[in-house]
Amino acid sequence: MKHLLKGLLSVAIFPLVFIGCTTTPQKQGHTITTPDGKRIYIPQEKVTTIRQAPPKVVPYAYNSWVASVDNLRRVRDYEVFLEKNGVGNIIPSFELMRTARDWQKCGRSEYMVPNRELWQNQIATLRVFKYLVAANILTDFEVTSVYRDLPLNQCAGGASSSRHLYNSAIDFRIGPAYPQPEDYSYIENTKFRLCQFWSQHGQSLNMGLGLYASGQIHIDTQGYRTWGPDHSSRSSMCNY
Repeated sequence: MKHLLKGLLSVAIFPLVFIGCTTTPQKQGHTITTPDGKRIYIPQEKVTTIRQAPPKVVPYAYNSWVASVDNLRRVRDYEVFLEKNGVGNIIPSFELMRTARDWQKCGRSEYMVPNRELWQNQIATLRVFKYLVAANILTDFEVTSVYRDLPLNQCAGGASSSRHLYNSAIDFRIGPAYPQPEDYSYIENTKFRLCQFWSQHGQSLNMGLGLYASGQIHIDTQGYRTWGPDHSSRSSMCNY
């Protein structure tokens, strides 16, 4: 199935630097095709400020980890699989392989390739991410957690039925790790636009959207729902 996506953020496979995109005012929207063949129109909101996302630099730790022949082979195989399914090069591999922010405290690896039988589970969620990038809803973001094995998920305090265990969820933050006062308007505006997207198109995409007090945002495609800091729908800003 061909997916019509305009303005797609493209990143090279395993380059030394990933260049972020700039949000610019546009009058036209974007038409996308969902996996079930439904075409939906996403209007391009008027952007009053231009924000240049900083370059994404491959961490030294990732280069060291992927230097292992076995790790490199598994990463390449996973990248090829995602490309064949139309969802390659959306998130740089050094972010897509991240496990959990508490990996070090838990004595686990910072990076991990999910088992092959779980690869298919991530396709639908990466398609949602692809739509969000194509519509310029997500520009300056960093993925912080994707697949976790059971010991790491338990140590990190993840739910026993966490979608990260099945490689079907993506956690990320908007803007820098340590936001400055001038960043908060952009962060909140992006969250608002995420909520709009979820409200308008989340049901057809089976999209879950969680917004945590830490600033982390969770997306999966395992059910149309939203939640906030107390892990209930009541605290989600998308319901206001």
